[in-house]
Amino acid sequence: MAASYPLLGLKTVRDRRLNTSVKERILRQQQHEQACHAAVAKRKELEDYRIYMVEESSRRYQELFKSTHSLKEIEQFNASIKRLYAGEFELEEEVKKAEHAASKAQEEFNKARAAETECRKKLQKLETHQQIWETEQRLYEERSADMELEDFIPRDKAFR
Repeated sequence: MAASYPLLGLKTVRDRRLNTSVKERILRQQQHEQACHAAVAKRKELEDYRIYMVEESSRRYQELFKSTHSLKEIEQFNASIKRLYAGEFELEEEVKKAEHAASKAQEEFNKARAAETECRKKLQKLETHQQIWETEQRLYEERSADMELEDFIPRDKAFR
């Protein structure tokens, strides 16, 4: 009669924890990739806006120099140029936020990966313990069977 492993319930719990940590790591990895893609997209948007801003301000200046304008029109022109620079500043802030989100996502991914590694180690230790326990249990059962055979004394004198 083979005894069942006494820590089987703990092994099941650790196996479930490992599965949960693997799912968490995969989720965090996807979130990190999305955050990195968003940061790259924001940087690209900023670069494109800077190119647009230079071209647009050049076009507006060329248009302004073609004729004479009133003071109110020049003030509107200056306000429109300020809005271009304000748009650039807003995009720079969005890029900083996206990069911060990407670095936070990287930290969360690293934590999830470390948690998964820890769960794997704990499960591996328990599996190693189970193998050792099963080997010792088998040796104990063999010794017990040998002891029973040694204690057996036949009643028939022909067997002696």
